[in-house]
Amino acid sequence: MSATFLVFYRFKTMTPEESKKANEQWREMKRSLPQGIELMGEYSHAWGTEYNGFLLFESDTSDGFMDWWSSFKDSIRWYVDHTHTITARRK
Repeated sequence: MSATFLVFYRFKTMTPEESKKANEQWREMKRSLPQGIELMGEYSHAWGTEYNGFLLFESDTSDGFMDWWSSFKDSIRWYVDHTHTITARRK
């Protein structure tokens, strides 16, 4: 049974150079997702919320995602101000 993670995110204010660096880091992260974790969608603008957008991940196991998530959050902390995650299991 797979787990789904809806991750809302809010960016910090960045300089153009920081924004370029963040975009490069993001592209690299997408290329290096661990086996068993898939980025199902990237959505900019989360109208009606305080967030800049959200991501939709699916993982073979909740534990696998949570193990990866901790290191991922540490790597984006310099440009992502806040996240909020909603977890669900596929029926």
